[in-house]
Amino acid sequence: MSLADRLVLKPDFSVRVKGGALDKAAERIAEAFPGLEKRAPEDVPIILRKVEEAYKAGIWQGVTSGDVGIAVYEHLREKIELPQELRLFLDQEMKVATNPTLIDAMCRGYFVSWSKRAAKTRVLSNLLLEKASVLPTRWKTIFAKHPAFLDIEDGAEKMAARMVEATTPYQWLKSEGLPAPHEEGLMRETHLAFLRQTPMPQTEMAVDKLLGWVTPPNRPKLFDPWAAETVEKILSPWVSTDCPQKLREFNLERLVNRFGDPRTDRPAFWSMVGQPYRRILLKWLARKSMEAIFDIVTRAEGGSEQGHQWANRKRFWMGVYDKGRIEEAWVALGSKAVPHAKELYARTGDPSYMSFGHQGTRSDTCLLMMKIGSKTVVEGSHSFRVHIFPTPTRATPELYLSNYDLDDILLPVGHQDARRHDPPGHWMEWVQRRVL
Repeated sequence: MSLADRLVLKPDFSVRVKGGALDKAAERIAEAFPGLEKRAPEDVPIILRKVEEAYKAGIWQGVTSGDVGIAVYEHLREKIELPQELRLFLDQEMKVATNPTLIDAMCRGYFVSWSKRAAKTRVLSNLLLEKASVLPTRWKTIFAKHPAFLDIEDGAEKMAARMVEATTPYQWLKSEGLPAPHEEGLMRETHLAFLRQTPMPQTEMAVDKLLGWVTPPNRPKLFDPWAAETVEKILSPWVSTDCPQKLREFNLERLVNRFGDPRTDRPAFWSMVGQPYRRILLKWLARKSMEAIFDIVTRAEGGSEQGHQWANRKRFWMGVYDKGRIEEAWVALGSKAVPHAKELYARTGDPSYMSFGHQGTRSDTCLLMMKIGSKTVVEGSHSFRVHIFPTPTRATPELYLSNYDLDDILLPVGHQDARRHDPPGHWMEWVQRRVL
C-alpha cells in the first residue's frame, strides 16, 4: 500500500471567486488537472514544497492524496525541477499505488510525457497495464476501448487514423472519455499524425473538420503551433496551384475570422505559419483589398471624369493580378472615402472594406500599394501619378501601416519613377516595361 492510499484527509480547495468567474476558473483547472485535486496552477509550487517538506520530515498531517497526485503528475511531466530524493520517493509510490487519485495522476502523466519508444514511456505503459484491475473507471474504459493509447510505438498513428474517420475529432475524443485532447505528449504526436494522414483539404467540409479539431466550439481559440500547423494544412493544396474562387473565399473568411488578418493581427501567431503558406493568404487578401478600393473609389467618385479614369485603372491592375504578378496589396483611404467604405461594409459584411490604413494629407486621395516582384507600386485616385519604388529620393512605402503621409510618398513632377495617367494609356506600357 502506498502513502497516498493511507492519506484520508479531504482536499481543502478554497473558493476564492463566485458566479461565472468561478465556473470559468474551475473549467480551466479541470483542463489542467482533470481527476486530480482541484488546485489553481499558481498553487502547484506551494503544493510541491508541502509534499517535499512532509517527505523530509516524515510528517504527513495536512497533506492529501490529491497533493501527492499533483506531485506525481509534475514529476512525470518534468516541467518543474524536483529534488532527486523526492523523485525517487514518487517513483516508489507509483509502483505500489492503488489510490484512484494517484493512479489518475499517473495516467495523465503518461499522456503528457509520452514519447515514442522512450524507456520512460515503456515503463509507465507497463505499470498501467499491471494496474488494470485498479484503474479508475474513466481510464479503464479509455484503455479498453482504445488500447492504442498504451502503444508506445504506433499509438499516435493509430489514434490519428481513428480521428481521420471521425466527423468531429475533438468531440469524438471527448465522448470517448479523453479529458484533454489538446495536451502535450501523446496527443501532440497524435495531432501531427492526424495532419499527415488527413487528405488534402479541397472542400469546405474538409476545412471545417480541421478547424473544428483545433478550434472546437465553446473552447478558447488556440494561437499556438497546433493552430499554425493546421492553417498550413488547409493552405497546402494551393502552394503551387490556384484555389477555386468559392473555396478561396470560404478559406479566407474562416481563417481571418478565427486567427485574424495576417497583415495586421497577431504577428506572433502568424510568424509560426510558414512563409509559403502566409504568401498564399497575402495574395488572396491582396485581391480583396484591390477589389475593395476600386469599389470604394468608384462609389466616392460617382459618374465623374475621375471615376471613368479609375475604371480603366481597375481593368489594368486586376489584369496584372490575374496574371499572378501582384503578391501583396494594401489600401490607404482619404477621409472622404472612409464613409463609403463603412457603408459598403454595412451592406455586405465583407471585412475587406474595413481593412485599410488612413491617408491624412489629402482627404480625397486614396492609395493602392502593391508588391510586384522586388518593386512596390503605388497607384492612387484623382490626379495621383503611378509611382514605382525603390527610388533613391524617397523611402519605399511600407505596406500594412495604419497611417500614411502623402508627402513622404510623392515624387517630384518629372521624376523618372512616377508617371502621369495619360488618356491614351501610355502609362500602362510604362508600368509593363518597369515591373512586368
